[in-house]
Amino acid sequence: MSRFKQHFAAIALVGIAAFLGLPGCADPAPPPGGPVRGQAAPPAPVLQAFDFMQQLPVLHDLVLCRNLAAHDKKGGNDNGFSNKAEFVRKGKGISVVALDMAGPGCVFSMAALWMDHPVLHPDWLERMQTRLLGNVKFFFDDENEPRINTPLKDLIGPAPFSSPFCFTADQSAGAYVSYVPLPFQDGLRVTVDGGRLPMWDLEFWYHSYPAGTALPSWTRMDLSSAAAALDPETAWQPAGPVIREVEDLAIGPGETREFFRSDTGGTIKCIRMRLPEDDDVLKTMMLEAWWDDDREPSLAVPLSMFFAVENRFSKTEMAINDHAAMRGVIVGQDREGLFFLRLPMPFARSARLALENRGPAAATIALARVESDGRVVPGLGRSAGYLRARFRESHQLTPGADYHAAEIRGRGQIVGIVLAVADTNETFLEGDERIYADGSRSPLAMGEGTETYFYGNWYFLESAFALPLHGAPVFRMKTREYGDRADVTMYRFHVTDFIPFRSGARFSIQHGGFNEVAGNYRSLVFYYHLPEPGMARTDYFSVADAAGLEAHGFSGTPARTRLRDGFFEGEKNGQDLGLKKRPDWISPMVWTALMTARGNFHDPPDDSPDRVSFIVAEHEAPYEFTARIDPAAEAVMLRRVLDQSVFDQKATVEVDGRPAATWFNTGNNKWKIFAEDDLILDPAATRGKDKITLRIVPRSKIFTAAEYTVFSIVLPGRE
Repeated sequence: MSRFKQHFAAIALVGIAAFLGLPGCADPAPPPGGPVRGQAAPPAPVLQAFDFMQQLPVLHDLVLCRNLAAHDKKGGNDNGFSNKAEFVRKGKGISVVALDMAGPGCVFSMAALWMDHPVLHPDWLERMQTRLLGNVKFFFDDENEPRINTPLKDLIGPAPFSSPFCFTADQSAGAYVSYVPLPFQDGLRVTVDGGRLPMWDLEFWYHSYPAGTALPSWTRMDLSSAAAALDPETAWQPAGPVIREVEDLAIGPGETREFFRSDTGGTIKCIRMRLPEDDDVLKTMMLEAWWDDDREPSLAVPLSMFFAVENRFSKTEMAINDHAAMRGVIVGQDREGLFFLRLPMPFARSARLALENRGPAAATIALARVESDGRVVPGLGRSAGYLRARFRESHQLTPGADYHAAEIRGRGQIVGIVLAVADTNETFLEGDERIYADGSRSPLAMGEGTETYFYGNWYFLESAFALPLHGAPVFRMKTREYGDRADVTMYRFHVTDFIPFRSGARFSIQHGGFNEVAGNYRSLVFYYHLPEPGMARTDYFSVADAAGLEAHGFSGTPARTRLRDGFFEGEKNGQDLGLKKRPDWISPMVWTALMTARGNFHDPPDDSPDRVSFIVAEHEAPYEFTARIDPAAEAVMLRRVLDQSVFDQKATVEVDGRPAATWFNTGNNKWKIFAEDDLILDPAATRGKDKITLRIVPRSKIFTAAEYTVFSIVLPGRE
C-alpha cells in the first residue's frame, strides 16, 4: 500500500465510523471458545510441502496455484484504498467475504495489511481501524460455524499462528504474515466483520486440487515436526554429507574457473561462499551450472542475485542505507559469515559448477563450498524437474508495459524470485505482480503492490528485513523524501505455495502503479523444469460457432447470448495512463497520487488494442457437449472464457454421468469483464478415455461461457 493514500484514509475511517454509528473504541466480541479444541497431525500433502529440501523438485501437474489480493479491479492503482470492490462479496452491514472457494485445496500463505506504520500512523488510528475491522472467521467445508474466529489484529501471534510459521508487522516490515497451512476438503470461506473499510487487505496464496483428492480439513494442527524447516539455524548446518571446498579462487577478467564436478548422480543441497564486499564484482561474477545433458547452463546468474545481496556493498552514499541480517532458510548468511543458497539441485549422471568473471578486473572468491549427497531424486526427468534460473535485466523499461522477469516453456513450477531495483524512484513499489500459466490470458496471481508481494507493507517502512522465505535485505534511498530514488533488493520463495505450470509460465511485474516509473530492474526467477510440455490442447469450441456446437453434440435448454465487448484483467487491460510522462516539476509521489485518483475515473480508449469481443452464452439450465481427450492423459483440464461481470457463477461438472468437479467463480468484475478460468477434472472420470461427455449443471442463477478449450495432461516419460 502506498504512503500517499494514508492521509485520506484517516479521514475516511473516522468518517465511516461516525456515519455508521459504530463504537470505534469498543473491542469486538471475543472468539467463542477459541478456534478448535485438540490437535491433529497434518495431512500428508501439508507435511510434504515443508520437507522442501527433499520434495521441491517433484512436479505437481494436477495442482492449480492462485492468489487473491486487493488489486484494483478497474485496472488502476486504487489497491485497497477506497475498497470499492476489492473483496469477493458484501455481507451484512460492513462485513465482507474475503475468500470463497469450492472443492479440495489448501491456503499455504496469507498476509494481513492495515494502517500500522509506526511513524506515520498514530496509535489511535491503528486501534480504531483494527477495532472496526473486527473478527476474521474461517468456515471450512460449508460449515455454518467458523473453526477460526478471532479479532483480525490478533490472528498472528497466538498458537498455532505463531513462530516460526508466522511473523508480526515489526518483523515483516508492516505486514502480518502466516505460513500456517489451512487445508480443506470441500471449500473454504473467510469473512471479515468490518471488511468494507478502506485501507486494508487480506491476501491469500492457495492450491486447488482435483475433485476426488482426499484432504482432511484443518484442525488445530501440530506442526512441530515441520518447524525446523523454517528455522534459520537449520540452514546453518551442513545440508549434505559430502562437502567440497575450494579456497582463494582467483579469476581474471574474461576467465571461467570450475569449482565443482561430479560424474555420478546426486543432489547439490547448498552452495556457500565467502564473498568479496564489492558490489561491482558480485554483479559481474556469474555462477554457472550444468546438469546431465545441458548444452547451455541451467544457471547463469550474477552472485549478487544468486545470494540476494545486490547493492549490499554499494559504495554510493545514501541517506538511508539499511542492510538486514540474512536470516533466511533459502538465501542467508551462516555463523561463519558465508552467504548461501539452499535449494535441492538434482542431477542423474553429472554436474558441473563454474564461476565466470565478466568484469573488467581480476577477483577472488575466498571460499566456495558445495554440500551434496549421492541421492538422485526419484523420477528425475519424468516426475521431477531440474533447478533452473532465469536472469533478466532492463534499464530501459517500456512505459505502459510490465517488466517481464521470466517467460518459460515446458513443464515445471516456479519456486522463487529475487528482484533488485536500483536508482529508481521509490514509487516503483506501487507495481503489481502478474503471473500466468499455460498460455492463459488471465493471470493466476495478481497482487496489489510490489512490497506486498514480498510480504511487506508501506514501502517496507523504508527499512530492510530478512525472514526465512521472504524479505527485502537491502533498502537504500538517496534522501528521506518519500518517493526519491532508491535501491531495493527483495526475495520471496514459494516453497509451500509453489506455482505449477504444465506448458509454460510468464512472470511479470509492473514498474509503478501504471507502468510509468523509469528505472533499472534485475531479476532472477528460480523454477524446477522439464523442457517437454506436459499438456496439449485436444479440443475447442466457441458458443458463437453453430457448426462447432453441432460437431460437439451440444444440447440443452437454449441459452440467451449476447455480444460483449471489453477487456481481460492483467497486463492487457486497456490501461494507458502509464504512457503519460510525469512533468519535472511534479514529484514522483504527487504524480502517483494524481494518477491513482485519475485511474478511478479513466476508461480505456475505444481503439485500445487490448479490447476484445465475445459472444457470451448465459446459461440458466443444464447443458452438455462432447470433447476429445488423449486416452494416455493423467487428467483433463477445462478452460472457459466467461463474463465475470456476472456475479458468483457456480456449476457442477459431470463426466459421463458422474460428478467430476465444481466450478465456482466468486465475486465479479464489472470493469474488466472477461476472464479465462481453468479447472482440472477428477482424473478417475477421464483416465483411459478418448472422448467424454461433459454436462454442466448451473448452481447459480446464471453461468456464462464464451469458449471452451480442453487440455489433456499427458506427462512425457511417466512410468
